Amino acid sequence: MTTPTVHTTPSDDPDAVFAQACRLIETELGGRRLPTEARTWLSDLARTRRHKTAFITAVWNTCFPSGVVEACRVVEAVYPHLDAAGLCTDAALTAAWNILEPDAHTWPEQLRHEARRITGKCLNRALAEANTAVADHA
Repeated sequence: MTTPTVHTTPSDDPDAVFAQACRLIETELGGRRLPTEARTWLSDLARTRRHKTAFITAVWNTCFPSGVVEACRVVEAVYPHLDAAGLCTDAALTAAWNILEPDAHTWPEQLRHEARRITGKCLNRALAEANTAVADHA
């Protein structure tokens, strides 16, 4: 037989509500809470490696580097300049641009601007593909 549980103070904190629900289940139903899987540096490293691999593949497919080695160089140059959400910044675009188009300084200004814009679109598309690939395997 179970006894009713009375909540005296409502809480707006979702974590507190979840904790209260878990305690209720533990108390009234005799259940036990499963521990959440702790994130370790190894799991973070594995996720980063999967993301970089997917990003290299996406750069290879969308940005048309001269080879796989150049795609790897682009990813290694861009990766430190991504923002906290993993999106392309101007510094990341410049890093990619310097590898993909090293002689662009000799081009006319209008051509440079258009090619840089296209490179930015390709890089953003590659990031979106890499993020999707990693999210699908998470």
